[in-house]
Amino acid sequence: MQNKKKVFIHGGSSLISINLVKLYINEFDEFHIFSRNISKTKEIFSSFPKEKFCYYENNLLNINQTLKDIDNLPNDLSAIFWITGSTGDPTKEEEEMSLLEENLKVNFINPVICINQLQKKMKIDLKNNFICVVTSVAGLRGRYKRLFYGSAKAGLINFLSGLRQKLNNKIRVITVIPGYINTLPFKETGPKFLIASPESAAKIIYNGIKKNKEIIYINIFWKFIMKLINFIPEKIFKKFKF
Repeated sequence: MQNKKKVFIHGGSSLISINLVKLYINEFDEFHIFSRNISKTKEIFSSFPKEKFCYYENNLLNINQTLKDIDNLPNDLSAIFWITGSTGDPTKEEEEMSLLEENLKVNFINPVICINQLQKKMKIDLKNNFICVVTSVAGLRGRYKRLFYGSAKAGLINFLSGLRQKLNNKIRVITVIPGYINTLPFKETGPKFLIASPESAAKIIYNGIKKNKEIIYINIFWKFIMKLINFIPEKIFKKFKF
């Protein structure tokens, strides 16, 4: 009997995750989904075959419970999707240490700890198996309006680069760099050509993985925008207020 293909998703109720499941529903036999509200997540995926899904009610801020849940996962995962993230509020975080700590935990510290444990649960197969993590363009250069969020995402991007070296010739490590995406609970504002829908974002991720890309930009415009921004000398860049 052929081994079942198993995928893990953290942040299973996000719109990107939902659309990724739709794209991968016939490619994986088991979906192990972590989300904060298990009843809501079950309802979201109720139209799919129930036998394919295993649900875990999980709050990433409770790292001990998260690691216990990870320990209970199968030891032969084929793919990992890490979608979870939170932009936070830098103004409030400057005043409330607990909010700053929460931002760093959700966007950097706990994902690094968890992904490090998850990669030990994977089958080695460079051609077919992968770890795919959603980061942010905010992590490509520091901005005061995304001070702590951007710092956390920069750390996550660097961790993935190092993990890619570690798992070279074993498992693919894919860094997804989105720009603006219209996802709940808020909608982005700005030039329409810079804003992607969750449906298009999921499709770009799916196609990028199929093409063996290691870095996937959801919107190619952001790739060129960030390259331009990174050319600006620090003495000049610090004068910008964005």
